[in-house]
Amino acid sequence: MRVRPIVVAIAAFLAATAIASAQQPTGEIFGKATDQSGAVLPGVTVTLTSPILLEPLTAVTSETGTYQFPRLEVADYTVKFELTGFKTVINEGIHITAGSAAQINAQLGVSTVQETITVTGASPVVDTKQTGTKQTFTNELLQSIPSARDPWVILQQTAGVAMDRENIGGNMSGQQSNYVSRGGVPTNNKWTLDGVDITDLSATGSSPTYYDFDMFEEMTINTGGVDVTQQTGGVGINLITKSGSDRFRGSGRFYDTNKKAESNNITDALRSQGASSGNPIQDIKDYGTEIGGPIKKGRAWVWGAFGKQLIDVGVINFYQPTSACQALKTTSVALATPINQVNDCLNTDETLLQTENFKGEVQLFKGNKLTAYTLYSKKVRNARNASDLTPIESTVRQAAVSSIYGKTGWITGPTPTYKFGDQYVVSDRLLVDVQYAHVGNNFILDFHEDGLRDVQPTFIISTSLNGRSTPDGNQSVNIRPVNSVTANANYFLPGIAGGDHSFKIGGYWRDNDGKNLTHTGGNAVARFPTSAELVNPNDCATQAVGCQMQLTRDGGTEYRLTNVSLYGQDTVTHGRATLQLGVRYDYNHDQALASSVSANPLRPDILPAVAFAGADPGVKFQNFSPRLGFTYDLQGDGKTLVRGNYASYWGQVGTGSIAQYVNPVTRVSIRYPWVDTNHDTVVQSGEIIIPNNNIANFLALTGNWNPAAPGSPTVSNTVDPNLKNDRTDEIIAGVDREVGLGFAVGASYIWRRYANFLYTQTIGLTPADYAAVSFAPPASACPSADGQRISAGNCPTVTYYQPLFQVSSLTNLTNFTNDQYNRSYNGFEVTARKRMSNHWLMNTSVAYNSTIVHMDGWAGDSATGLPTSNLTGFPEDPTNRDTRNGFQYDYLTSGSGLGNVYINAKWLFKLSGLYNLPADVNVSAFFNARQGYPEEFGIQGPSRINGGGIPTILLNGVGDTRLPNYYNLDFHIDRPIKVGTVRFVPQMDVFNLGNNNTIQAVRVTQNAANANQIQAITAPRVARFGVRVNW
Repeated sequence: MRVRPIVVAIAAFLAATAIASAQQPTGEIFGKATDQSGAVLPGVTVTLTSPILLEPLTAVTSETGTYQFPRLEVADYTVKFELTGFKTVINEGIHITAGSAAQINAQLGVSTVQETITVTGASPVVDTKQTGTKQTFTNELLQSIPSARDPWVILQQTAGVAMDRENIGGNMSGQQSNYVSRGGVPTNNKWTLDGVDITDLSATGSSPTYYDFDMFEEMTINTGGVDVTQQTGGVGINLITKSGSDRFRGSGRFYDTNKKAESNNITDALRSQGASSGNPIQDIKDYGTEIGGPIKKGRAWVWGAFGKQLIDVGVINFYQPTSACQALKTTSVALATPINQVNDCLNTDETLLQTENFKGEVQLFKGNKLTAYTLYSKKVRNARNASDLTPIESTVRQAAVSSIYGKTGWITGPTPTYKFGDQYVVSDRLLVDVQYAHVGNNFILDFHEDGLRDVQPTFIISTSLNGRSTPDGNQSVNIRPVNSVTANANYFLPGIAGGDHSFKIGGYWRDNDGKNLTHTGGNAVARFPTSAELVNPNDCATQAVGCQMQLTRDGGTEYRLTNVSLYGQDTVTHGRATLQLGVRYDYNHDQALASSVSANPLRPDILPAVAFAGADPGVKFQNFSPRLGFTYDLQGDGKTLVRGNYASYWGQVGTGSIAQYVNPVTRVSIRYPWVDTNHDTVVQSGEIIIPNNNIANFLALTGNWNPAAPGSPTVSNTVDPNLKNDRTDEIIAGVDREVGLGFAVGASYIWRRYANFLYTQTIGLTPADYAAVSFAPPASACPSADGQRISAGNCPTVTYYQPLFQVSSLTNLTNFTNDQYNRSYNGFEVTARKRMSNHWLMNTSVAYNSTIVHMDGWAGDSATGLPTSNLTGFPEDPTNRDTRNGFQYDYLTSGSGLGNVYINAKWLFKLSGLYNLPADVNVSAFFNARQGYPEEFGIQGPSRINGGGIPTILLNGVGDTRLPNYYNLDFHIDRPIKVGTVRFVPQMDVFNLGNNNTIQAVRVTQNAANANQIQAITAPRVARFGVRVNW
């Protein structure tokens, strides 16, 4: 590995000084010892024991009577207070969760004999040190509340988090979900596994792997007010795995979700709107086991797990290629066919997820613990991107990358994760640890059949229908190894400068490599205005018809992103008040490494081979982030807390996100007019029309390409040397109140401002260089009213803008000023949570959100072309400015065939709970409701002159028209049966209990044959049967 000396020096310094890691998977216990008069007691011996500890921990109270045990793993603890001449006090059953701080105070009475008082009770429900907003899901909640059993459905249960898809019983578990919170973007989300940041920075903000749900002891989701251990203001997912202990224990499970226990939720009305089939589960099996125990009690433990999921589902209108099944795409045929026969015609979207875990822990000497952990994760999928517009031949097969690209078990093969750590309790004041981690994230998205590699795909412009082969650039090899070193120190300094100080200082070094190889079948795409021209090839005989071709060159990029972080925080406690003061420094340097690509064989003169020596864009982000938080215990009993937080966050830089602008071997697609001279629907070199015989006169361009020097080993694009990272500022004010035993309510107001956005500036182009054009869609292209959702008049005359001269292929990456583009967020959240007591538990939240786009200082559409948006086009283009400026911000998400989902819900309500009935029968449920997401209805304009591309003109302000509101209820019942030391738990879950059929996405282009047709719908009610065995 090539690493700069300064990075090596910083990593060595961190290892030597052992300073703190991000996203701690641990909590703390702290408190004070007093006598019966309330006077502080120094010198009290405080002993901490737990099944998770290899040896007891001890501390001695300070001159202020205080103590602290930092960085405690998730578990139950017992705290014992001892002082000669006083009664011994024992507090049992203190449960610590990730990021929590449990205040355990003790009042010791005088005693002339040895006497012990034992107090049994849970840890405080109000955390007196929590200044932000987070939600913790204990193992009890993970196993008891009905869910599809993956981390993304737990995000679905989290306050204020909006998902791009609704997972019913696992029908969406074959692919990661996208999610946003508080007006943010998925690229700023963070994933942490046992204290190590594993976030995929090539698919920025995603998880690099999939998981066995039973490997988790706990999950904590941070949504705001995070301390210095997290760089961004995105959602932080903290995954804590199980461990061994001094007692052998384990569990096994088998679950089955089958179409035999599934209902139908597709009505004739929905079928008439394009949902000729549903989204049925065909069969889902989930089974595995986990076990752990001692090698030598009190010295060495091991734990391991194996899990496997087989997910077979149908996708709406994704039919088998037989003529009988393809006929079902015609509404009248589908309506005349029983729904079970329709669903039997669906292809199977099949996914295999398999994981293997191993963890070993050993005490090398007193106060020390060495940990080694491995995770192997395998994913195989037969039809990724399946949808009504992506038939089986256009889907891709997903699997691990073969060993021809590198060493199996390190950067290829089932994704490996290795973590090695050493923790040392130096004293009752100082704890240090160091961790190294490697994640060998890799996967290939391959043609559905090997023979399609040389087959040109087709594309219908009006409906976005793919065909014949994998779409442009969808075949790819992805290799993304990551190496990181983190180090930690926590130091407790009591009774100084008016309070007790708990210091947390730290940092990490991380090297992120990203290799991406792409290919388009046949090196070109044949594009037809409508399906008619594809069915009748003679229709493309003249240029006036509007047929196009897309000439492509393979991509062959390699990037290296270096992250270095340093941070420090002091938590000061004085009386009832707690103050957190912190600052964080982040260094990000992105570079393009040497690589090469072959020429396009159709037109090597336009897209010749390129050998690239590598390049540095010349930008190194160096950002400082202040963090300030406070809490105040109003009554001094830890039951009523007011809190506040201010934080400044910087954006998460993706691997290649900056360096891609200076890389000449990115995938290139150039669009030109095309005349199919021989009527075979396949592009030949002599059929490509080059306007005025000048290759710079393209219709549209994607990728780095200079028509003046198409084979240049460098690019003429530029990156602003003063480029800055995007920034988020946040203020939170809140209150928490314990209203009963283990029952607390809370309320928070959240304000955020997103600014400093990066955008791709087109050289020589400004909003003033566009002219307005009126466009009236032909009536023949627009649907008529159907009496359901489609109303007449959806195809009005619209205005779009087109450039006055040929758009340049050259760009400059720079920043919008704050008046040119920013977003403001205002939100309010109310939560209630009750731990298990008196036979029931509950978690609920209500969130109100409003995120407004501001671009008053820019005459174009600033929202278009942002690196943090899926909206593509030219930001200089004014076409949709008036329907975005001052309206709601919605994030356009797409993944695995699910597109046209614009995440924005102004309200969300979530309620989960469990009740223990007589005879030890447990029932639980999860109710999820939110406002429907926006529908961005639009008119597709004609292909614009001067390389302006094809515009879509929005008909309404964003958020003015929405899909139906979403309501769903899931139900769970189980009855444990104990046989000796073995506990069997037969159980049943019912998902979508009300069998709702809420529309999740529609085709929004109004002047298209598939206008307003349903693209995605909630899966029907289905039951899952299973059994768990614990021993």
